[in-house]
Amino acid sequence: MASGVMGSESTILFADISGSTKLYETLGDEAALVLVSDCLQLLQLLGQKYRGQVVKTIGDEIMIRFPNPSLAAQAAFEMQDQATLFFLNRKVVSGLKVGFNHGSVIEQPDGDVFGDAVNVAARMVQIAKRNQILTPVDTVQQIDPGLALQKRLVERTLVRGKQEPIEVYEILLHASDATIVGAAMTPPVEPPAALRLRLQFRDQVHYLDEQHHTLSLGRATDNDLVIRLDQVSRQHARIEFRRGKFILVDQSANGTHVKPLEGTPVHIRRDEFILQKEGTIHPGTLEIEGIRYQCLVSRLG
Repeated sequence: MASGVMGSESTILFADISGSTKLYETLGDEAALVLVSDCLQLLQLLGQKYRGQVVKTIGDEIMIRFPNPSLAAQAAFEMQDQATLFFLNRKVVSGLKVGFNHGSVIEQPDGDVFGDAVNVAARMVQIAKRNQILTPVDTVQQIDPGLALQKRLVERTLVRGKQEPIEVYEILLHASDATIVGAAMTPPVEPPAALRLRLQFRDQVHYLDEQHHTLSLGRATDNDLVIRLDQVSRQHARIEFRRGKFILVDQSANGTHVKPLEGTPVHIRRDEFILQKEGTIHPGTLEIEGIRYQCLVSRLG
């Protein structure tokens, strides 16, 4: 049996590049490998900025060990922001899933770690969606209250080695107070630009903002925005306001087309897309009458 040092506590963070298989299919093996490697290098540097120690990289995923949950949370926020810019600048539809957990770990001589804390962190990233940061309730409670956090319960899940389900929280920065308490000298995050999203389909008009941050659309009458067309799934998609960004989340059989007023049309299926500026959303097929969206620009503070 390999020897290890038991009882040391750490916060284990996993960050996973979402949809990397699709990147290899669309970009080709060589270009996708370069992109994934560059992104992992960026994540490594950001982790080290917050006193993180890289344990290992596994394909399109990186595992980093932090001294405490507050530093891990700050690293996770900056990783998400920088990864969003990284992919947008390369005109690639992708993003980051992050999960972390604090607890006792067993450290191997080669620096690898394992134990319950690792298993729970791995489960967090496994169930996270693109652009989400998930952590269990026990870890949330240990994050410095000076951080401007929002948190919401997203689900209860079973984890290997645990008899009872654990509560899982998504953590976000307050849109109106996006300054992170520093590890060393951390620059403030710029307040988000798009604070309100206007959606219109025929005579239906809806708005999303920090107070009304989720909208569902589909054929079923219990949706916020109802589109009674055969190509549209009953629960076709939802739009979420996350950390100053409006995220379209497709959950349909046929997918959703997005036509930005400026830029290239995109087709997503069981995937996510950041809505920017203005354009139209076409559930099912491009032939369907579009839902017009407009990001209404403002600055806080």
